[in-house]
Amino acid sequence: MTELVVEHEWKNRNSENVMKVVGDIIGMQKNGSLPEGFNLKSVLVLNGENRAVCNWDAPDAKSLAELVGKVNPPTKNRVYEITRAL
Repeated sequence: MTELVVEHEWKNRNSENVMKVVGDIIGMQKNGSLPEGFNLKSVLVLNGENRAVCNWDAPDAKSLAELVGKVNPPTKNRVYEITRAL
């Protein structure tokens, strides 16, 4: 298991659709329907910036990028492996 973040960025016109996808993913986490090996730990929306950072446990960065691709949010996405410093 690897700790990762996905940085999402979107155009203002897509905000409503982005928030729907966020709600759907949070719902999947809550009801246990995310694919095995994936755990959404947090979603941080940067107010007024059309950006969000989602913290995940996942098998690896490639698998998470593939999952994001399947969900296909109307965002630009970057996946990063992280190390907690605090």
